[in-house]
Amino acid sequence: MPGRRKQDSASQSEAGKGGQPTKRPITLGTDPALTLPTPQGNTLQLSYWDLWFVLVAVKDFGGDLDRLAERLGQKQRFQSFDRRSAERKRSHLRDLQRRLDEASVTPDQMATAAGDLARTELRRARSRVLEHSEREREWSVPMRETPRKRRQQHALRGYWGCFPVSPEPYAAKMRSQFKTTGFYGERASFGLERTLDRYLDQTNKLLEAGHHAQALALLRGWMTVVIELLGMADDSFGCIGDSFQKGFATYLKIPPEKTGIDEEVFFSDLLDFLIWEDYSLTDDGIEGYFRRLDAQQADWCIEYLRRQVGELHDDDLDYQSEEALTLLGQVIGEKERFDEFEDVARQMGSRGWQRIIRLVDQAMKQQKKPLAMKVFEAALTEGDHLDFLTKKFEKLKQGHWSPDPQK
Repeated sequence: MPGRRKQDSASQSEAGKGGQPTKRPITLGTDPALTLPTPQGNTLQLSYWDLWFVLVAVKDFGGDLDRLAERLGQKQRFQSFDRRSAERKRSHLRDLQRRLDEASVTPDQMATAAGDLARTELRRARSRVLEHSEREREWSVPMRETPRKRRQQHALRGYWGCFPVSPEPYAAKMRSQFKTTGFYGERASFGLERTLDRYLDQTNKLLEAGHHAQALALLRGWMTVVIELLGMADDSFGCIGDSFQKGFATYLKIPPEKTGIDEEVFFSDLLDFLIWEDYSLTDDGIEGYFRRLDAQQADWCIEYLRRQVGELHDDDLDYQSEEALTLLGQVIGEKERFDEFEDVARQMGSRGWQRIIRLVDQAMKQQKKPLAMKVFEAALTEGDHLDFLTKKFEKLKQGHWSPDPQK
């Protein structure tokens, strides 16, 4: 039989003193709500957050946790005030979904087992799940350790232990040059740029001396420090961004084979960094980079990015999944894998226009107009840029082509 949390005897005794009723304690989402026996013979411990999510799913979404996740995703995309809250809730919901699946317990079974709680908690469940932002003190572990947080941290530092020389000591020394709290105003960015550029000078000296592994480590740590610094600085003058672009260009020119780094480590780290770099600082610098890869390196990057597209989508990180898809199209385009153009365009749809124009333009440069037509046809599905891409397709059919969006 399922068990419910009971008021302990000390609380009951205290309530009777002086004949004065005690104030009912506020129920936190992380408080235990009930326990369920599982078919495997174990006990499933469930919190009020678990109960609230299940009640909303059963009463309002036909018991389908995926439909509830989609509803939270809509809040995440269109309601900026609740965006992070919705993301945390989706993270908890996915964790609950996994735990219920492992225990072979359905949402309907859990709601039935809740008994009276299913009735008394429904109103609060709808309010807490679909309306209010949760208080930080009652965030569950999945709410604190969201896929975004885990993956972003990994993208910035996760591969450093596999570098021939770790970037960590360099990053720690650099980070000590900047404050850890507060905010840098726009005028401070000039001084920040000078400090950052001094490390670029050190990198150039290491490269001149043939210390490629040390130069790679210094620059990789520097890249992460710059990204973290941008989170607490006003770079309206573009000073920090200019410094980053110089350093990133140098980083891409360092031959990995001269550093001793494993190729899979290097490319995994680079691609993850590109996916998660959120200031558009790498867009121009990475242009044309994949052309110089050999066939085996390109194959590896393509397969890695395909996995990332799916895994990020499964983690409800749709924006990063789209970034990975854009990079996938870039590698395929720059390596002229023409047999893959149509399939990747179909996957992209018309959610973005630049990546489709890139593929079409690459096909046209190689005088493959029929392929360019197929790319358009594959991409012209429902999306934000359907009208624009349709007009560009019409111009192509009429014999006029330019990648310029104004022409």
